[in-house]
Amino acid sequence: MDKAWRVIILENPFPGVCGRVCYHPCEDSCNRHQYDGSVSIHSVERAIAEAFTDKPLMSPAKEKSGGNVAIVGSGPAGLACAYFLRTMGHRVSIFEARRELGGIPNVGIPPYRLPRYVLNKEISRILALGVDVKTECRVGEDLPFSELLSFDAVFLAHGAQKTQPPDIPGIENEGVCQGLEFLARSNVRKEACPGKEVVVVGGGNVAIDVARTLVRLGLSPLVIYRRTRDEMPAYAEEVNAAQAEGVRFEFLLSPALIQNFERGRLLLICNKMEIEGVDQLGRSRIVPRNGEKATFEANQIIMATGEMPDLSYLPDGFECEKGLLSVTEWGQTSYDKVFAGGDTIDQARNIAEAIGSAKRAAIAMDHFMKGDNLQDLQNKGLLAKTIREHMGLSKSTLGEPQARVHFEDLNLAYSHELPPHKPIELSIHRRMNNFEEINKGLDLETAVVEAERCLSCGNCKLCGNCYMFCPDGAVQLDSSTGHYAINYDYCKGCGICHNECPASAIIIETEGEV
Repeated sequence: MDKAWRVIILENPFPGVCGRVCYHPCEDSCNRHQYDGSVSIHSVERAIAEAFTDKPLMSPAKEKSGGNVAIVGSGPAGLACAYFLRTMGHRVSIFEARRELGGIPNVGIPPYRLPRYVLNKEISRILALGVDVKTECRVGEDLPFSELLSFDAVFLAHGAQKTQPPDIPGIENEGVCQGLEFLARSNVRKEACPGKEVVVVGGGNVAIDVARTLVRLGLSPLVIYRRTRDEMPAYAEEVNAAQAEGVRFEFLLSPALIQNFERGRLLLICNKMEIEGVDQLGRSRIVPRNGEKATFEANQIIMATGEMPDLSYLPDGFECEKGLLSVTEWGQTSYDKVFAGGDTIDQARNIAEAIGSAKRAAIAMDHFMKGDNLQDLQNKGLLAKTIREHMGLSKSTLGEPQARVHFEDLNLAYSHELPPHKPIELSIHRRMNNFEEINKGLDLETAVVEAERCLSCGNCKLCGNCYMFCPDGAVQLDSSTGHYAINYDYCKGCGICHNECPASAIIIETEGEV
């Protein structure tokens, strides 16, 4: 179990957070999905994180490089980048505009999904590695951007917290607020929402988090979205949970006007929409439906219609596209020493992608500060994709990626069906009027059983089939490595070992053709 912890933590300093709020796209690629259900990777990760919750992060032995890096923002990308760089021996300073660290997970994710003690514990372990932090320091106001350029490298990870309210009359009226603003008031300052009738405008994850927070405050919010349910950018499981908890939805409605109404209430007037073909992005094209309107009364209207990064503090010379920083595959901007990641760049907005972008940038910055030519390394395939590879702790060879093993490549004769173990969740009744964590996770014993469902695709699991079935004794156990090896003086290329391998860890290649 200790080895599992070390394997995870080297690549991800937020296993407790990811085990709760990551939407586990990795499980979509799990080959077991086509057999009896994907391995519940995020649940296993969470269980291991909880088993080692008090274990400090140990930085691998490495001489100090002398590199000094500035990081703007303390969300998942900024903190993860700080962790990876400290692991490599660099000095790191984080500049955070808010009083509290953690970015969107702290400000925007409600505690029924992510208890704050989990986030704070994982942040404190990163800081304990010797990361310098300056809070309430907004770059561009409290600190000139030019001062950051005195560092050996800079990583921009300030996220997308600039709201984009729609351009409709009345948006400035009292009683209208933005989704992230509301979540910050609720999650950080514990302020309640005024009034009983609340309309939430939007179809993304922020809108759903707002609506489910309102439910826990004893309200019955209405969410309106200009497209259909199937086109909501929010994750389907969150939308389903919101509906189960009593959140109401109305679709194909586009806000057109907000008016002050009697007794301090608001009137939201929407155009009814209909689908007419597809737009340039391939989505359904929505147009007003014959001038028809829908009107809603509310004490408060919460606009959750999208967020973008605030790049106004950056000097001229940075290349941007659609309001996002343009970067290379490894996060380098048009300023050589400045890198960027997380929601500041064009990628999916989730914690896994944020950590991944931080990892790529940290690896690239480590090379950059040593004077290596990043483009040359990339062309030769010598930029590692994992911290383990970058630090020489992996058996794989850079530039020679392992071929992906598909479901059809596996020999399932040695497997048996065992559906995934599902974590226990609070009943709908127990979720009302409180922010208790819904997902209780898997206990460690069940998590071990779930991990054992892994088919070990492409990796030897030491089952011994190749050794037992080889008719010529060509497969032998190498005592120096603890793994099986093939003695080619005896191998006749019959392929029995390949056929009997349950994990497709053995590859047959014709000699002279590779």
